[in-house]
Amino acid sequence: MVQNFYCQERSRPRAYYQHLQPMPRVKEFDPEEALDRALDLFWRRGYEGASLRDLIEHMEISRQSLYDTFGDKRSLFLKVLARYEELAVGGMLDTLTRTGWSRPIERPLTALVAIRGFFELFLAEVVLDRERGSCLMANTAIEVGPADPEIQGVVKAYFLRVEEALHAALARAGEAGELRAGQEPRALARHLVNTLYGLGIMSRAGASRAALRQMLDVGLSVLA
Repeated sequence: MVQNFYCQERSRPRAYYQHLQPMPRVKEFDPEEALDRALDLFWRRGYEGASLRDLIEHMEISRQSLYDTFGDKRSLFLKVLARYEELAVGGMLDTLTRTGWSRPIERPLTALVAIRGFFELFLAEVVLDRERGSCLMANTAIEVGPADPEIQGVVKAYFLRVEEALHAALARAGEAGELRAGQEPRALARHLVNTLYGLGIMSRAGASRAALRQMLDVGLSVLA
């Protein structure tokens, strides 16, 4: 009987065994959701403050899944920065152009009103959030940038994109006669970038809400 069994097995076509092979393991998590969880942790704790163990726990994945999907911690962080840029710049452009607004506003939407609205949104949702307090890119520029040229390049490119978005809005304001004579959109855009991320740094340093509001109002007073 045993001999007949082996004879029968040798006579089976190769295709017979293919369905018996273990199937490749399907990912048991959503990579984008896991990446967003990593973004949240890095944003709140910083690059050094988020340990690999913390990341694995917060992302709700295994160590092997992290390495297989995202690489090591630094590779994961670079992916997080790319994800942050996608979300932050996209949201900013939506706000500045009104395409992302869910309801009309009472005041006419001029370029300067849109810029003010963006700053107010940034103050309310980022600066006054004490767990974050600042833009992830600004935090990274201070913590990691000087020691890592690649990450520093990512941060620099991000700030330039923000500057370009503000410059485009200010150029529209100039064409519409909203700017004062002699005001140059490029210089104003750089001033606003400095104001925007300066707010975050001061927030993380413990500045009061009243002080942050004053900084915002003075920073935007050049557009009045």
